[in-house]
Amino acid sequence: MRERLGEMTPAERRVARTLLATYPTAGLESLPQLAESSGVTGPTVLRFVRKVGFDGYPAFQRSLRSEVQARTEGLPALYTTKGATQDDEVLRRSQEAFGRALDATLTSSSLESELAGVDALLADPKRRLWFVGGRFSQLVADYLCMQIRFLRPGCAVVGEAPERRVLDSLELSKRDVLCVFDYRRYQQDTIAAGKLAVDQGAVVVAFTDPWLSPAVEYARHVLISHADSASPFDSLLGAFALTELLTAKVVVALGDEGHARVSELEAIHDRLREAPALSAVAEGKGAKTG
Repeated sequence: MRERLGEMTPAERRVARTLLATYPTAGLESLPQLAESSGVTGPTVLRFVRKVGFDGYPAFQRSLRSEVQARTEGLPALYTTKGATQDDEVLRRSQEAFGRALDATLTSSSLESELAGVDALLADPKRRLWFVGGRFSQLVADYLCMQIRFLRPGCAVVGEAPERRVLDSLELSKRDVLCVFDYRRYQQDTIAAGKLAVDQGAVVVAFTDPWLSPAVEYARHVLISHADSASPFDSLLGAFALTELLTAKVVVALGDEGHARVSELEAIHDRLREAPALSAVAEGKGAKTG
């Protein structure tokens, strides 16, 4: 739907916005109910579902129900579908899965326009940047934060502990950007951080999977990474690839300013590395003198 918004009429875009705002609930309603919720006619809904690749509304709903099932699928169920296999197949299956994940992540027709909006936010020195994730996705949030901090000041990670998460989220303001990382088996306190950020006027960027975290409801930009893997654990390879792609674009956007900050930081690190060595040399000389 997001990829094809540019091809739609204004009425069809109203259907898309209704579905995206209350995903997936709106799409599970009857055709007349969706039409009424969107403020359009039934034929408009039919044109919309055909434009996004379905023969009719029943096919659209079957696909949506399958997606909803995948969205909530837990590790025990994934063990059944992606679990035990021959050990000598793991390398081949991993290569194939990772290739699919990266290809699907980086060839989305909407990716370039979304990246342009996000890198402009991350490179804007007037905005504070915040990063938050879940049990596993916090690793990706931390990684992007560390990279961007080398290029510009004003970056912080929202704490993982519940009380810290609330306190940090309350600090967000209208000039801030919150990058929310949330993937399948979505985490409620991560989603809540996105809602709180929007309530306080901040801009939310959601990093999620093809099944879409509920956090996308609050996001101005949505970056989707695919999670194919050879095990029951969804891969974060595509998510990490997006962070490195974004970092490369921020490097270009900041230009000499980013280069100067990196050079300054490296000079400080060099001095810190040299300080213990110089101290040890000085101590050694003192011992000989004594």
